[in-house]
Amino acid sequence: MKSYKKLILATAIALTPILSFGQYCNYFHENFCEPAENEMYKPNGQSKSALFGKGQTSELSVIVYKGQDYRISLCMDENLGSGLEFKVYESKKVKVEKVYEKKEMEDVYAKCESCGGTGTMDGDNCWDCNGSGQVATGDQKEVITKETKMVEERQKILLYDNTQDNMATELEFTCETTQRLIFEISVPDGGGSGSSKGISKGKGKLMKSSDMGCIGILIEHMTTPITGFYGTGF
Repeated sequence: MKSYKKLILATAIALTPILSFGQYCNYFHENFCEPAENEMYKPNGQSKSALFGKGQTSELSVIVYKGQDYRISLCMDENLGSGLEFKVYESKKVKVEKVYEKKEMEDVYAKCESCGGTGTMDGDNCWDCNGSGQVATGDQKEVITKETKMVEERQKILLYDNTQDNMATELEFTCETTQRLIFEISVPDGGGSGSSKGISKGKGKLMKSSDMGCIGILIEHMTTPITGFYGTGF
């Protein structure tokens, strides 16, 4: 019993730095992500910070609204390395064709050739079967029927990938329709052996704090400015 309590105590002590680290990450985006110089941008409540491990990928779902400009900026702890990968997907319902299979067991029938194909055969006797000309053999077979249906399915459509944009950590865009976006962030592995959940696989050892760090996503928005001549006429 004493050794069991010691194990619990040791685990709790080992987990304390990780829990503290996670709490420290809560407002990381407010303290370390660079806000826009344009004062018209206001912080968006969907901004988020989280504790990451090297090699981890995670997603954040956000809703952007028509008639708004958005600015996204990323920040990360230096010990996570460099080259943070950032992708933006649109989560959209699309109609797709799906083939559904149905399996059933059916009786196997044979033709009654001795009856001229007009009756059933029972031994050497031929019985009328309303012109079907078949008799059950006692065997069964699996019959697969297929049906094609149009269904709605939510898919991720890639809109932006910073690996094609010099690993940029800032992005600005105008939203023309209200839609749900998915921000995907991937941290470089850096050759670490720890898993993304904080426990290394196999040996059950806790990840080193050097394999973990905070990542923040600062989301800012403003009403899309009206451009060009407006409200003029004769």
